Amino acid sequence: MTYEESIKQLETLAQQMERGELPIDSLAAKLREAQQLIASCRQQLLDADEQVQKILGED
Repeated sequence: MTYEESIKQLETLAQQMERGELPIDSLAAKLREAQQLIASCRQQLLDADEQVQKILGED
């Protein structure tokens, strides 16, 4: 999943939670999903930063 797709999914989950659209039975699973999406986004940002630093260090 791309960074943009992950962010869009997180936004959708957050909106559903804010509006109370998620059944209580699925709330824990959705929170776990959100945690996984956040971890994925964080890793993608760290990877991108590392690549940029390598490129800048090559000059």
